[in-house]
Amino acid sequence: MIGKGNKERLVPLPAAFSQIFGFWLKDRPKGEAVFAKADGKPISPQAARAYLRGMLQKAGIEKKISPHKLRHTYATNLLNAGAELVDIKALLGHESIATTQIYTNVGQERMEKVVARL
Repeated sequence: MIGKGNKERLVPLPAAFSQIFGFWLKDRPKGEAVFAKADGKPISPQAARAYLRGMLQKAGIEKKISPHKLRHTYATNLLNAGAELVDIKALLGHESIATTQIYTNVGQERMEKVVARL
């Protein structure tokens, strides 16, 4: 995947993802965009946001959700599942751990559990 700053990064996916989408991805040419237009070129960020809005509407979800908010949720869920900040930093492609700390919504309950381990 090519991310912000034109950096290439590998994005590991959960096993459940491959069970659902693996059949679809296995026959795609290497390097072809997963989210692509009919001509095979990657979709724009604006198109991705529009697609997400459409999917939310179809699902009857009225809450305002953006791709960026999904990224925050992903980081928070990783943290809540026990991932270390350094691993989340690598998965999100951050240069600084400080950026990752901002990204993760560290709840009061989680902080209390961490302190209780001392």
